Amino acid sequence: MNADASASAPRFLGLLVFLAPLCLYINTMAPTVYGLDSAELTTGAYSLGIIHSPGAPLFLLVGRLFCYLPLGDVGWRVNLVSVVSGALGVYFVYATLRRLTGRAWIGVVTAWLMGVSYYVWVWAVVAELYAPHLCVVSALICLITKWRDTRRDRLLWLAGALAGLGLGNHTALVLAGPGLAWLVLTSEPALWRPFHRLIGPGLVAIAAATGIFLYLPVRHLANPAVDFVRDYFPEVDLLSLGGWIWMVRGGMFESLFFSVPPSEIGGHLHRLAVQLLANCGVLPAVLSLTGLVAGLAGSRRHRQFTIGCLLLFVCHSGFYLAYGALDANWMYSVSYLIGALLFGLGLVALEERLKTVRGRRPAHVPLFLGLVTGVLIVRLAWFNCAYVDLGDDISARTTGEQILATMEPDALFIGMWEHVPILEYLQIVEQQRPDVQLVNGVFVGPTGSGQLVQEAHHQGRPVYTTATNLFAGRFLFIHLPEGLCYRVHTRDPARTARWPPVAP
Repeated sequence: MNADASASAPRFLGLLVFLAPLCLYINTMAPTVYGLDSAELTTGAYSLGIIHSPGAPLFLLVGRLFCYLPLGDVGWRVNLVSVVSGALGVYFVYATLRRLTGRAWIGVVTAWLMGVSYYVWVWAVVAELYAPHLCVVSALICLITKWRDTRRDRLLWLAGALAGLGLGNHTALVLAGPGLAWLVLTSEPALWRPFHRLIGPGLVAIAAATGIFLYLPVRHLANPAVDFVRDYFPEVDLLSLGGWIWMVRGGMFESLFFSVPPSEIGGHLHRLAVQLLANCGVLPAVLSLTGLVAGLAGSRRHRQFTIGCLLLFVCHSGFYLAYGALDANWMYSVSYLIGALLFGLGLVALEERLKTVRGRRPAHVPLFLGLVTGVLIVRLAWFNCAYVDLGDDISARTTGEQILATMEPDALFIGMWEHVPILEYLQIVEQQRPDVQLVNGVFVGPTGSGQLVQEAHHQGRPVYTTATNLFAGRFLFIHLPEGLCYRVHTRDPARTARWPPVAP
């Protein structure tokens, strides 16, 4: 009886660790489709389409499964992918630290602290790739840590399959390769020597990655409603090996890779340091640094784990420090994961130090530290909730519906990432205004946008935009405040005369 209770306690605690953030995220998640990449991912999942490279086929397939849920609208259902992924990521942090430190309470408080930190929570309430990415990386760390202890080869095979599939969510997973390889190769040599014992898991990873990315040519042949390659990169043949590799390697944005000048890296590094500090607060940041120092100076097991974490942090953060995208500062999900794991090691060091203080009862130290960390968790959750809670946010949908309602029949709309994805969602998922042609100006640029406007004018079609900067000085714009957009007029009176008159 006691043995059964003892065996069920860890499972119950693990379930609680998962359910607490799951309920928190559900109560603060966006109630419908959100904007930017979130709307694009939602539409891509619903239509099983092809979005911007690398394509995120795993997210789209999982998102499609969630579309069948009999709850909420499609936007809410795909947002739930991030909700579940975020809660699972919290669980895997708990499971890793419980095994690594032998202290369940450290796993619980560390996992929950990470779960309510701003940059983890904010991506767990909308459809995005970052919560699933953090989930995959934390799961891989957990599997490898357990494999090192239990010597069960099937765990390494499972890690290989997850790594391959995880690339189908975000190919940034390759940045975790050096750190994960370190954790594998610094285990007991008998676990992986001779090297052929690693060939099987490696082949599984390659097969899983290849299989998940075969989604791209298969769906390209099906001519889905959303296909960025077909619509914006017709010169790329996704049915060819070269075109497939171009898509997988992120060909649409490869000009941004390592595009930040060395002189600006320092500023980006400072911003990352500020974000890491702001994510959980000063005391958790100090404990993470303590964990780093203690881990490097500690037992062989902790030292190997800490070095692996450092490799994960440096490779992931280093790439995004040099990545020239405007939203690169939002992409450090693995950096926050590593900060949390080091925080757990910092708690171990603090606990051991406090136990040596004269007059203090060692049995009371975990309770004291648990209570202090619990207060930090509650305070952080209360503070961040005001900034993260999207439970009433329908702004993206409202904006999209206003724009669509303003446009005349058979219109051409050229916009940027702020508006085109939400309009595509309303058009493709909810069948609103299928007569409107939508064009993402990010891919066609000023020259292509101008040509599209001229062609539309020749055909007598009205043109609208929310991105006047795309058109230089070649066109005139009339602001339509009720529609949050502009109507585009040519400067040629002969062409303007072919348009219907603009309402005063």
